[in-house]
Amino acid sequence: MFRNLRAYLEALEARGELKRIQVPVSAELEITEIADRMVKRGGPALLFERVVGKDFPLAIGLFGTRERAAFALGVEDLDELAQKVETLLALNPGKGGLSALLGLLPKLSLLKGFFPRRVRRAPVQEVVYRGEAVDLRRLPVLTCWPLDGGPFLTLPLVITKDPETGELNLGMYRMQVLDERSTAMHWQLHKVGRRHLEKARKLGKKLEVAVALGGDPILTYAATAPFPRFRG
Repeated sequence: MFRNLRAYLEALEARGELKRIQVPVSAELEITEIADRMVKRGGPALLFERVVGKDFPLAIGLFGTRERAAFALGVEDLDELAQKVETLLALNPGKGGLSALLGLLPKLSLLKGFFPRRVRRAPVQEVVYRGEAVDLRRLPVLTCWPLDGGPFLTLPLVITKDPETGELNLGMYRMQVLDERSTAMHWQLHKVGRRHLEKARKLGKKLEVAVALGGDPILTYAATAPFPRFRG
């Protein structure tokens, strides 16, 4: 639906559903208190352009209403999305022979853009920090509640790979920022990322993890949706 997060923010602003905040606001408790009041009123998404002591802006409330969430995912209503997902999961050309394959033809339009494209270069790779230059404290990571243990990344796209099969997983797990170059990962026992970690431990390997912030809103939905496991 949207090429990236910037395109989604521009679309929200064009619809009058994005408010830019240009005064300095703190990432510790203050932003989340404002966002909490706005979402309870059904208010717009917020873009804090000047976060105190941070090098990047912060957007929040991007899925704050049912209508806004549906718009982010390219449907009129969220029930429509559930129906599309159900239809896709039901596609199984391996059973039923020729008649089953012919029956899939009217549904093939659903697969447009379904498979990811591999690229050699991307905007996200234009600026690279390594070693001592890495400092997570530059990011506007929020401390949401007074008794929280610290700042948490609440919508990270966490990518792991099964150390045995190479199977990739995209999940969303809260990450607590501990210092400039380390975080804690909130992996419940039943999560796929946790299974990958346990496999790596048994094999005596380190589990490689990539984390993306932002991206197409569809990725945020996919990372949280309870999809069944697909096997090749």
